[in-house]
Amino acid sequence: MAKEKIMIIGAGRYQVPIIEKAKEMGYETIAVSPQGAYPGLDIADKVYYLDVRDEKGILNVARGEKVSGVTTDQTDIAVRTVAYVCTHTGLSGIDYDTATLFTNKLMMRERSRQLGLPTIRYKLCRSLDDAKTFFASLGRSAILKPVDNQGSRGVYMIESMKELEKRFYDTLTFSPTGQAIIEEYIHGREFEVDSIVVNYEEKTLMYADTDLYSIPNVFASKTRLYPSVADSESIEKLLDLNHKTITGFGLKQGLTHSEYIQDEETGEIYLIEAAARGGGSYISSHIAELQTGVNTSEFLINLALGKVKEMPEFETGRCHCGYVTFYLPEGEVIDVGEIDKVRSFSFVKKDTLDDIYPGLKTLSFNDKTARNVVIVDAGSREELLANIETIRKTLNTKVMTRNGIEGPIWR
Repeated sequence: MAKEKIMIIGAGRYQVPIIEKAKEMGYETIAVSPQGAYPGLDIADKVYYLDVRDEKGILNVARGEKVSGVTTDQTDIAVRTVAYVCTHTGLSGIDYDTATLFTNKLMMRERSRQLGLPTIRYKLCRSLDDAKTFFASLGRSAILKPVDNQGSRGVYMIESMKELEKRFYDTLTFSPTGQAIIEEYIHGREFEVDSIVVNYEEKTLMYADTDLYSIPNVFASKTRLYPSVADSESIEKLLDLNHKTITGFGLKQGLTHSEYIQDEETGEIYLIEAAARGGGSYISSHIAELQTGVNTSEFLINLALGKVKEMPEFETGRCHCGYVTFYLPEGEVIDVGEIDKVRSFSFVKKDTLDDIYPGLKTLSFNDKTARNVVIVDAGSREELLANIETIRKTLNTKVMTRNGIEGPIWR
């Protein structure tokens, strides 16, 4: 008997876990990806080289292969394509309008406002003059971002008209639709919430404290630590807002990964953005299982095949865990350092350290995609922080830069 086929859109590092799990479950895996050094291409049973945004082309592949399901994980750019294929084939998935909402920052703001939820002040800016007028009305710092991109590409802190004039058109180049949104900057504590949704029922999987780099215009987390240790009132408010957001956005099924910020002056919590997929950097595939016992790759596969009928049972907060990340400065790696020792630590559960090798040419960075990630667990928050510090002290990779030899950037 021929195997059932499942199509997985995307074949990068963070899609490898779901491709491997599908093969382990006995399905024929069909990966769709651009050509490139994507590790999933060597694992999948069959590969089609297409842009993951090529909705019609991928639909034709799905029909031709007679796949039983289509899915993705840990990437925004394939979410609409998955929904498009499901909508036109009747396969299990979310509708295209919902997928669009979860991948468009402007639409998220507008839906939140319509739902009566706390909403950051924002403005869609089709011209520099629009942006300058709104920025002047805020009377405070702002964030400029493309409405429909991922990985913090094209996102800038704006503190002056001069900076806005410098950054505006650059931001537009990162938007497939050529649109930018400018919104007030909220200073405060950042959180992440991951949920699981079945038949429009949302249930929290886990929630974390997020700590960002201090590097200007690098809006990336240096650590995410689970569970959050915020006060109980803030956590209750956070999870209530997440529930209202996900259900109000009309998500039928899947995983969600949402980021929030709590205004340090008022205590109000605001949505930064919500995604209809599992968190990247192995949050979905590894941290979720550490926290809850749920293998989210298996869940997503069964969901895509129409085999999930009710909310799975799971625990929450089974341990303290999270990730620590670092950048390498621009230059050439001359010594990988104690990578093997770091990987041998019992508390290190997954990493991206195999990407580092002698002679590697490292580039300048301004988004999340260049980070290296190490997944860590522990029995307490204190132990988790100690484990992270051990990694930082041990991993002494050396890069020859124009300023001499430098090590990893942790802060």
